[in-house]
Amino acid sequence: MSLNLKIFLDIIVFSKGPQDLPSSVRLLNFVMLANLLVALISFIPQTIVAMNILNALIFIIVTSLFIKAGLNIREKSASTKVYSSRYTQVCASILGIHVIFILIQGLLITLFTDSSEITETEIPTNIAIIFLIVSLYAWFVNGHIFKNALDTSMIAGLGISLLHGLSIIFVTLIVLQALA
Repeated sequence: MSLNLKIFLDIIVFSKGPQDLPSSVRLLNFVMLANLLVALISFIPQTIVAMNILNALIFIIVTSLFIKAGLNIREKSASTKVYSSRYTQVCASILGIHVIFILIQGLLITLFTDSSEITETEIPTNIAIIFLIVSLYAWFVNGHIFKNALDTSMIAGLGISLLHGLSIIFVTLIVLQALA
């Protein structure tokens, strides 16, 4: 497992890609479970844990479907049938990286904010800046993963990463609207 963690950290610094992870359903299940467990941690006192779990479930489901669709589309446009076999590696890398970024974000929030500043109606500037910086870096890392997974350019990988993020936001808004 420590070797897989090293690979995840190497992906974060752009020295490896999803192809360097083992194609293991066990690893994929582990990072899915890790996403749900990280959702139980509330770094901001007013956070509703049930909403965190709902967001984690949406992230896992949308990410899994998005990657499956992306690899299938790429495979149909290519002359070889290699892309669908990358599913577990790409899914595990995106979901594993997500866990690491959530933990980094939580650590930064804990270190650089005072919990007494946080109210129900206003998010402190520190938290907004931390969220923005971590999200932008995660966007680049996900772009790097999509670039490697789909054998494309970094610009295309960033575009696909942006589309992935927008699809998660879109589905989350639909689910929240349905629950309201």
